[in-house]
Amino acid sequence: MRDLAGLILGDRHDVSFRCGRVYNPAPKAASRPEVPMSAALSILPVIALVLLGHLARRGGLIAAASWPGIEQLGYRVLFPAILLTSIYRSDLSLGRLGPYLGALALAFALTGGLALLWARRSGQSGPRASSLFQGALRFNSLLILAVAAQAFGPAALGDLAVAFAFLIPAFNISAIVALTLLSEGPRPTGAARRIGAEIGRNPMVLSCLAGLALNLSGVALPDWVMSPLDWLGQGALAVGLLAVGAGIEPARLWQRDPALWLGVWLRLALCPVIFLGAALALGLPAGQLASGLLATAAPGAPVGYILARQMGGDADFYAAIFTWQTVLAALSLPLWLVLAGFFGA
Repeated sequence: MRDLAGLILGDRHDVSFRCGRVYNPAPKAASRPEVPMSAALSILPVIALVLLGHLARRGGLIAAASWPGIEQLGYRVLFPAILLTSIYRSDLSLGRLGPYLGALALAFALTGGLALLWARRSGQSGPRASSLFQGALRFNSLLILAVAAQAFGPAALGDLAVAFAFLIPAFNISAIVALTLLSEGPRPTGAARRIGAEIGRNPMVLSCLAGLALNLSGVALPDWVMSPLDWLGQGALAVGLLAVGAGIEPARLWQRDPALWLGVWLRLALCPVIFLGAALALGLPAGQLASGLLATAAPGAPVGYILARQMGGDADFYAAIFTWQTVLAALSLPLWLVLAGFFGA
């Protein structure tokens, strides 16, 4: 994923290509006053692409009948490509990262668990519950890497890459389990077998497992394999964000829906609070505290919308949660990074 961040910010960091991989000559971390501004500015392209997707559909630039095919392209080709290449290139050595990974896992597990518990007690439908779970759990990994590359430098990118290599497969499997068990109607017979079948044919889970297998095997993929995968991966975020924008119904955004605002609050406020408490208790170093707060306070990922559409979740509800998370993260994320600087000092 360090290589992926280099691709995103190539001009800024003087990235060159060597043997099919990206070489980034250790950019200097931004000064502390620049970190909040970098975080806020990195949100703006996300908002712009969501808005463009909405206008493209409402204005008739792309016909409504074409969007399901665009979603399938992202779900079955683009996102799997970026997951495979990112995990394949990650440095998976754990070493000093054990407490860091534990704090991240604790924050996300508690946040997702609270979302499901609230949904059950408040009588939410299964599709809404699964979308609330995804909204509370998922993070926009490309946005995180873009901010980390500008603000924290290569050490933070390495720590995040290792974390993502384990968290992304776990999140996708958890989302598939939730979507399967919380589908409309009575719980299907043979639920365990169905979950196994869904995981076994889910392209995002398969790509994560393939990336892990290739990474651990030490196999060096040639340029003629990696280059097409890189090109596909570079389009994943844009296509996902456009699809989210196309699915947004403005009337659904302006509503007093406690579940919607809970999904926003869990992702942008509670998850980073839990991580901060765990990080301070474990005595994590300043760099890990800052990158962990960035990961836990970032808005959700557009892939959750596509997965909800493909597996019977409430995709419109997820789109509303994701949109508000992204808009409000432009304000909340810089504040969390200022707080990280305070505790890191």
